[in-house]
Order: sequence, then structure tokens, then C-alpha cells
Amino acid sequence: MIHPKHRTPRFRINYARVLLLAVAIALIGSTAVILVKTVLSLSQPSTPSVPVLPSTRDGHPIYNVLQPPKLVYSEELQKIVDQTVELAKRKQLPTESLSITLIDVSRSATHSFAGYNNTILRFPASVSKLFWLVAFLGYSEAGVIKDESAYYIDLSNMMRISDNDSASRILDAITATKSGQDLEGKALETWINKRHQVNLFFREAGYSGIKLSTKNYPISNWGEQPTGRDFQLWKTSFLAGGNRFSTDQAARLLYEIYTKQSISETASTKIAYLLTRDLKPEAWKDEEPNSIEGFLGESLPTNIYFGSKVGYTSHSRQEVAFVRTMDDKAIYILAIFANSSAYAQDEEIFPQMSRYIFDRLNGSPAPD
Repeated sequence: MIHPKHRTPRFRINYARVLLLAVAIALIGSTAVILVKTVLSLSQPSTPSVPVLPSTRDGHPIYNVLQPPKLVYSEELQKIVDQTVELAKRKQLPTESLSITLIDVSRSATHSFAGYNNTILRFPASVSKLFWLVAFLGYSEAGVIKDESAYYIDLSNMMRISDNDSASRILDAITATKSGQDLEGKALETWINKRHQVNLFFREAGYSGIKLSTKNYPISNWGEQPTGRDFQLWKTSFLAGGNRFSTDQAARLLYEIYTKQSISETASTKIAYLLTRDLKPEAWKDEEPNSIEGFLGESLPTNIYFGSKVGYTSHSRQEVAFVRTMDDKAIYILAIFANSSAYAQDEEIFPQMSRYIFDRLNGSPAPD
């Protein structure tokens, strides 16, 4: 169940108008567009070329980045991650339910990583929507989804305000399925296999064991939890138990987006645009819910680039974020999943962990 504070608001964003505005700004050379270009100018350390469009297997698109990035394990980063875990321990928060992945992309020659419980497949809440966005654009560029523009508003609302109704329609479009009453026999098997295609889209590219077939709730007209065939999938199928992926997988996807590999450079730019968040308090303080308060961006300086997708339920808190200072001193990806109600109730721990990591990577000495 979604915490009342984090329920979806009633307003909607007109994605088409926003996109047209972005194009207009680009034509007059806005500093905002320069910022986006800066964000998407990361160099890749000898990364193999990837297909511009998604590959297909058995007639279905698969994700185009077929191999994980070649990151180098860093003991220096590991110390930062370990001290971040200590922050949770000091607050007596359960660390067995905590996962962290940290990728430093500030050096062009080598991109490094470290983590904690970072390969465990965990419940991701609304971070699943980032994967659905990537899959949708993959299906669109492969020609399976014919009219991307018809979904602009849903894509924006899914990412900007984490709207579950919009996400439901996007998952339906990717998998050619609809929610509905119980199914039986072959009809149920066919429906579940169609929903499974969104998992195979990523699994064929090395996202082992990922599950993305379950919608986020509540959804208008369908209630607070899965019903009908969605309940059958969640409860009794080979996809039972809901969505699962690791912080490593979330961080990998964000890495591929911000290095312009995900689907295509055009698609990666669209995704980065939808992930971009304004950290100035006046931009989010009066919005409820918002994706800054209680999350990784709240404690960071406002004069940086910050792109993220959060997840939240009454029993979990999650986020994957890309952070870049304007002087490029700190450029990194951070994914934190905390599958415990203790983290859901603590609105300070994510900002504290985020600021600790930012200060270390930005050159500030560690506190005594």
C-alpha cells in the first residue's frame, strides 16, 4: 500500500507542450539545453559499440546494450560505501534489508564501482518505471509501438509524478496486455507470457533474474493491490512475488542512459530529460508528494545536475540517481534500496547517506 503522503496527485503534465517548449528553447541556445548536453557528454572508457536500435529475438525486441559495462572495483569507493552503511547502523536501521551501488564516472579513463548487498534482487517499488520507460522507447524505435506521441502525457506523468495509472498504460503498451478478470488455461498462459516479454527484453542483455511484470498500485478502477489476472500473475505464476531487481541493475541502466547507449542517443536524451529534477526548495517544497523530500536530492547543493527515479511504499524506500557538479569534480551514480518499514518511516536517512557520499566524492574530508 502507498503511504498517504506519497499518493499520486490529481494534476497532469502536458508532455507534448513541454517537449515543444524544450525544442523551442534549444533553437535559441538556452543554458538549460547546454546543461542537458553537458550531462549527456560523459566519455566512455573503451566501451564496445552497441546497436543503435534494439536487437530482436524470436520477433520480440531486446535491449540493445547486450553486455554490462566494464567497471573497475575500487577499494576507495568501498570504504565510502561501508561508512554509508555505518550511518544506518548508528540509527539502528536493519542493514540486511539495505542495498547500495556506487559508480564513479568522473575519470574518463576508468569508471569504478563498489557496493553493499548490491547483487540481491529486491522489491523496487516505482523505480520499475525507469525500466518500463526504457523498454517502451525500445519498442517504439523497433516499430512495435507505432505512435509514441500518443503516450507522451503518460510517459511524463509516469516519470515526473510517478503516476501509477500512467505506468499501467505504458506496461500494457509494451506487453500488449490488459488488466482484467481471472483467466484460465491457455488464455492465462498466453497473457502471462506476454507480460514476461518485458523481463526478457532486459534478461537477454544480461539483466539476470530481473522481474518487471507487476504493475504499481493503487490504480484507479483496480484498487490498492493486484486483482483478477494481475493477482494470478503475482500469486501463482512463475513470475509470482512481484517485481525484483538489484541496485547493480538499476545503476547499470542509469549508467547506460547517461553514457548515451540506452536504446539510442535520442532515446537516452529523452530519458535524461524526464529524470531531471530541480533541487531548489521553491521547485518542490509545496508539492506533495515530491521526489526530493526524504530522498537523495534533499541534502545536496542546488547548483548541481541531479536526475533520479524514486520508489516508496509503507515498507520500503528506494532511489537511483545521477549526480554531477558543474565543475565535474564529482560525477557519479548512486542506487539505494531499503526494503524495510524502518527506512520508509525515516525521512532523514537517505538525505544523510546521500550527503555523506557527495562530500567524499567532491573532495571534502570525512567527519571524525
